[in-house]
Order: sequence, then C-alpha cells, then structure tokens
Amino acid sequence: MGENQNTTLMWLGGVVIALLLIVISTRAGGGLNNPVLIQKFAPRPTDPNAPPDSSFQLPQVNLPSLPPAIQQQVTSLRDRLLGGQAVPALTPVATGPRARVQVGQVKRSGDHLQINGTVTNISSAALTIPPGAFSFRDSRGISYATTTSGGTTLQPNQSTSFDLGVPVSSDRGLTLVLMLPPDPPLEQILVIEAVP
Repeated sequence: MGENQNTTLMWLGGVVIALLLIVISTRAGGGLNNPVLIQKFAPRPTDPNAPPDSSFQLPQVNLPSLPPAIQQQVTSLRDRLLGGQAVPALTPVATGPRARVQVGQVKRSGDHLQINGTVTNISSAALTIPPGAFSFRDSRGISYATTTSGGTTLQPNQSTSFDLGVPVSSDRGLTLVLMLPPDPPLEQILVIEAVP
C-alpha cells in the first residue's frame, strides 16, 4: 500500500510541475498576453505594365557619391550583415497616428533576412494588426507579401514582438512597410543596396 501512495504522489507531483511549466512558458513569451507575429514572406509577382510607384524611394545609394567616412560605414554594415552578424536597421523607428514600429535587428540567415522588433499601439483605442499588414519592397522594386496568416489586436500602450523572414538577395536593399488603413503607410529602410 505504501508503494501505491508513492506512485500516486509522484504522479500528482509530475502533473503539478507540468502545469507550472505551461503557465511559465505562456507568460514568458507567445501566450495570449504577449502574442508574437511570426510570418514568412515571398516575392509578389509584379505587373510589368503597371507604372512605377513614384511615392516610394528605393533603398539604394550611389556609394561613390558619399563622403569617405559614410562609404566606410555603409561597407562595414554590409560586410557584417553578409557575415551573419545582426545589424541595426537604418530607420530603426517609425511612428504613425496609431502605431510605432521599432526594429531591433536585421540578420541574414541563409537566403533570408530575419527582421526582429516590436509594434506598439500608441492610440487610445484597440488596434488590430490584420494578417498581411506587413510587407516589404527591395531596392529593385520587387514587393514581398506574407505567405502565412497571422494578426493580433493590441490594447492602448500594448506592444507585441515580431519575427519576419524575407527571401531577399544579399545584394539588395530592403524596406519594411506597415499598412494600417486609413493611416498612411509606415516605411522603414532596413538595409540599403550600395550601387558602385
């Protein structure tokens, strides 16, 4: 009979530990109180007959036209990124009427750029970030749209993190775009293409 009590106590102890681990992992990240936007993007076919969007500035710079110190900084950031190191976004923060996007880092992972950051509701009402609100455009004008679903609703002053992967060539610049109509798009240059 003593053996049955020990087995029961061990079983109950295991259940309690499992429940504690579930509660801790839910609060630490990815739970209902801290949703994480994780999306993968793919190039979106462009219409060759469509006129170019003149309101959008391509994320590229003519390297020889820059002062030598700036040329060195651009080259250093590009080399660090190509070497697999995390680099800061060129435009780390963008703020609109209802949202603030802060990019923490950009890092190359194989044929993808991984973009990590947070989006914060800075309005006084709940803000829904719908699936497909994030998109990207590279320095050749190619747009990248999400291939997965995902979205969240943020209460006033609430933030959530995001981890976005974009299959962009290592020689191209990239701009993040957040669309929350009727607000104007929030655009952040993440990396630039240095044109020799």
